[in-house]
Amino acid sequence: MATIQTSLSNQGFNMGMQTGNGANPLRLLILLALLALAVLALFNRNLLWQNIRPWQRGQATLSADLRALTGRMSESDVVRFAGEVPLRCDPMPPGNERLGDRVCHAYIRRFDEHRAYYVAFFFRDGRLASMKVDVPWWLHGLMETRLIAQYGPPQGRQLLPTNGERLEGWQLPGGAVFYNRDPDLNPLQWNTVYWMSAEQSAQIGGAFVRGVGSHENTPMQWMRWLLGRWVHG
Repeated sequence: MATIQTSLSNQGFNMGMQTGNGANPLRLLILLALLALAVLALFNRNLLWQNIRPWQRGQATLSADLRALTGRMSESDVVRFAGEVPLRCDPMPPGNERLGDRVCHAYIRRFDEHRAYYVAFFFRDGRLASMKVDVPWWLHGLMETRLIAQYGPPQGRQLLPTNGERLEGWQLPGGAVFYNRDPDLNPLQWNTVYWMSAEQSAQIGGAFVRGVGSHENTPMQWMRWLLGRWVHG
């Protein structure tokens, strides 16, 4: 990164020397862009690392029809379902007990034909409760198109956000799959395809998306969501 920055800076300096003051706005624009990237990385160090790590470790492709998932699946069933993905199964880390008591997870290269970061299957009492696949921020539209092509138009869509996020969802034979309707304002924040079993949904009193969000948003969440809507058109 330092080499790239130095190269760009030198390029801008040379252009300014060759063409006079007319190139100064370009140099300023490049410097501002580099400064913005540095600030983004500084305040998102954890997210930046979590975006880099899958590129280093994820090699496998998860080719999966989520309609095949059910809440009756055991860990061994899920390992077979995941195919070439080298799942690692562990007790659930503290603070995530609402998702289950065990998790099988792995960095991945692709989810079907699209780039992906990470997959996790969550278990409760030995049975599959839910799963998620994280995909890059910049693939939001392509992943939505894939989900619609595979499962049809969403059967539920939130018009307004809840906790700063709107969901859309598809009812499947063994549960339901959800996706964030809007890409996050932060380009380091991934999108998530989230499947929940019918059994887990019933246990928490139902989880299918409603047409209107419950408006449980802080002022900051409202501001981020509205700004994101404006930025993404």
